[in-house]
Amino acid sequence: MNVVKESKNVKAEQRIPVKTNLTWYEVSVAIHLVGLRHTESLRKGMQDKHGYKGRDMQDNLYGMLGEIAFAKITNKYFPMTVNTFKEADIGINWQVRTVGSNKNRDLIIRPTDPVKHKYVLVEIEKDNKDYTATVHGWIEGSNGKHPQYLSNFGYPDRPKAYRIPKEALRSPSWIPI
Repeated sequence: MNVVKESKNVKAEQRIPVKTNLTWYEVSVAIHLVGLRHTESLRKGMQDKHGYKGRDMQDNLYGMLGEIAFAKITNKYFPMTVNTFKEADIGINWQVRTVGSNKNRDLIIRPTDPVKHKYVLVEIEKDNKDYTATVHGWIEGSNGKHPQYLSNFGYPDRPKAYRIPKEALRSPSWIPI
């Protein structure tokens, strides 16, 4: 799927999410890489960050599927990296933020995340047999780190992060990659 360029005067209500279905072999790659990332974290004795106490394997699978879907939609190479953390997920400056495995549906940027990166929100949904990825939009790191987005998500014991709603994101019909 090609991503088309958007006119600068497109209104927010004209924003249409971009979708793709993930094939069984794309899901298989994701499962293998999540296993590798997880066992590497165990081997190195790494702890979850930011007060996280979630479902790590499922959350990591959805995150990996989001990365694969964004690479597929933008026709960019998916690097299949392990332990690269703050480096870009796709290309030289794209961070993929995936939702679908928990209640949050907003894009999250942490205070320590690079300002020079762009952040894209991908939602993963699973029906009886397929995974579908929806790209809702994106934002530059410098625009996402504004005080009005700072939130603890209702968990006062966890560090605050920037919670950017879908309505504040740029249209996925134009992605400068």
